[in-house]
Amino acid sequence: MTWCIAEPARPGGTAWRAVAAAALMACGAALAPAAHARSLAETEAALERAESKDRTLYQLQAGVAALREAKLDVATRHLDEALDAIESVYSNAEGAAKARSLWYEEGAKDFKGEPYERAMAFYYRGLVYLTEADYENARASFRTALMQSSFAEEQRYRSGFATLMFLDGWCSQMLGDTAQAAEAYAEVAKDRKDWTPPSPDAGMLVVAELAGAPRKIGDGVGNHEIVYRRAKRTPEKRIEIAQGATPLRLYPMEDLYVQATHRGARAIDRIIDGKVSFQKATGAIGDAAANLASEGALINVALDGSAGRALGGLAAAGAIVSLVSANVKPRADVRYWANLPESLHLATLGAAAAPLGELKLFDEAGQPVASDELVRREWTDPKGRRLVWIKTRR
Repeated sequence: MTWCIAEPARPGGTAWRAVAAAALMACGAALAPAAHARSLAETEAALERAESKDRTLYQLQAGVAALREAKLDVATRHLDEALDAIESVYSNAEGAAKARSLWYEEGAKDFKGEPYERAMAFYYRGLVYLTEADYENARASFRTALMQSSFAEEQRYRSGFATLMFLDGWCSQMLGDTAQAAEAYAEVAKDRKDWTPPSPDAGMLVVAELAGAPRKIGDGVGNHEIVYRRAKRTPEKRIEIAQGATPLRLYPMEDLYVQATHRGARAIDRIIDGKVSFQKATGAIGDAAANLASEGALINVALDGSAGRALGGLAAAGAIVSLVSANVKPRADVRYWANLPESLHLATLGAAAAPLGELKLFDEAGQPVASDELVRREWTDPKGRRLVWIKTRR
C-alpha cells in the first residue's frame, strides 16, 4: 500500500511546498510491473521498447507467448537469450555487479527473477526439449530449474518444487533409466502423498497451466516491502479432460503462489536492510513530529480548538518527512513474470489410452468455469512420444 497525502492549506512557505511536492512525487514513483502484453506480436513489440534492465523479463514473456502460438523456434530463441542473462548474474558484467550491490535501488537492477521465476524459465526450456525428443537436455534443464528454485542468493533451501522432480523422473523414464526415474518419483512422493507415478508404458505427458501469475506488489510507506497476491479474476482451480467413459482428472502438482511466498531469505531483503540504519535516523524525526501532533490533540481540546491549524500542519509535516525518508530507502523490485500460471496440473497416459476429448475447468467449489483465452497444443516427438500442453490464460 502506498500512502499519499495532499498538501494542507496553509499560508506561504515555498520550502513547505517543495517538500510536499517531493513527497507526492515519491508516492507516484512506486515501482510497478510493466503492462502485460498478451500476444507474441505484443510481447515482442514490448521487448523492442524495453530498457536493458527489463529485457530478460520481456524475453521470458515472449517465450511463453511463442509457446502459446506453437512457434517453438521463436520460443527457443527468446528463452535461450533469457537463460543466458539469468546465468550471467554471477559473472563480472556491469549488470551483475549492480544486482549484487547494496547501494543501487532495486528497480535499477537487471531483472533475473525470483527463485520460482528462474525455475520456470528452465522448465519451459525443458518442455521445448521434450518436443524434440532431446530427453538428456530436457532433464538437465529440469534439474537446473530445481537448483534455481532452491537457491535464494545467500542460502540454499531444500526445494519442494514437485513438478520439476517429476519431470526429471519422466525424462529418465523416456531414456530407459528406470533407476533414476524411480529415485526422482520417490522424491515427488515425499511431498505429494496421494500422487501415483506413471505406468511403465506411459508415453504421453499432459501438462496444464491454470489461472494467472502470482502478483508482486510493493507495500508499506515508500513501497520498500514486497507482498504477493494471487491473480485476480482467474477462478479455475481444477481441470479434467473427456476420455472414454471416465474423464481424465489432472493431478494438481504445483501452486506457484506457494512457491513464491515460501522462499525464505532473499537478497532483496538484505538490500533493504543494507540502508536501514540510515533510514531509521531520518524516519525517527518524522515519527516524533507525528507523535507530538497526536498528543497535541488533547491540548487542542483543552484550548477549545484554537490550536487545531498549527497541530494539523505539524502532523502533515511529520507525515511528509516520513514519506521522504521512506523514498530514500531502496524500493522493492516488484517486476514479475506476468504470463506465468498460478498452478501446474499433470497426467501421464499409456500407449493404449483412449483419445482425449473436451476440456472442462472448475473453480474451488467444483463449479464449471470458462476461459476464453484457453489454448491446447499437442506435439509428437521424433520417437513417437506426445506432449499435450494446456494454458488457460495469456
